[in-house]
Amino acid sequence: MNFPSLLMLLLSTNGGHDSVNLLDNFQGHDGTIVVYDQRRDYFTIVNESRANRRFSPFSTFKIPNSVIALETGVVGEIDEVVPWDTTRYPREEWWPAQWIGKHTLRSAIKFSVVPIYRTIASRVGPDRMRQYIDDFEYGNRDISSGIDNFWLNGSLRISAMEQIEFLREFYNYWLAVSPTSIDEVKKILIQEKTENYVLSAKTGGGDKSEQGGKAFGWYVGYVERDGNVFYFALNIEAESFSEIMKLRVDVARSILKELKIID
Repeated sequence: MNFPSLLMLLLSTNGGHDSVNLLDNFQGHDGTIVVYDQRRDYFTIVNESRANRRFSPFSTFKIPNSVIALETGVVGEIDEVVPWDTTRYPREEWWPAQWIGKHTLRSAIKFSVVPIYRTIASRVGPDRMRQYIDDFEYGNRDISSGIDNFWLNGSLRISAMEQIEFLREFYNYWLAVSPTSIDEVKKILIQEKTENYVLSAKTGGGDKSEQGGKAFGWYVGYVERDGNVFYFALNIEAESFSEIMKLRVDVARSILKELKIID
């Protein structure tokens, strides 16, 4: 997956461009964002070196995992109740209240219900999963750490730039899957609809043990506006997961507003 010739606005950790200093939006936290304007073939990148570093995708992998679930028939459709293996994944004290009860793909991706997606991946199986990850050219394509946890700070790693590449392939139906599978997942990614734009996205996050256990967060997706598509992928670090949960979305939205992509 290679982009055509590019115009780039590069904002490093040492500066900005004219009056637009997007780095200020990170509030002193280590992070990066990549924004790609499809019509203009134009990248905006904050902290370019980090934008090419690979990290665990955490729950942003629920996007390809949902596509694969539908494509393989492991899940029939997005509003089908998907039971999880409660013997293998019994309820834990730290689980959010929203995880408890019955879930469909629509609710499981909304509330990022980990046991649902671990069950789905197990039912897909390592052979089929590996084939899809290879076909999608997703990050480092490594699922060796286990079929039900390779994306949860396991062996799979992806950069912000690669997140953009995957989202672009997904949105434009360039993945080797049926258009129906793509269309159904697009429906469950929508976060916000206004008169001017539609924002679709997925969060992800967890502990980043290789750097002192700091909390790590993703916010990736795309905005459809005025017949154009703007893809974005942000990752950011903070001291606690409670802080990262709000920070990852707030920072991305503030930058998208500054770029006049959302209102």
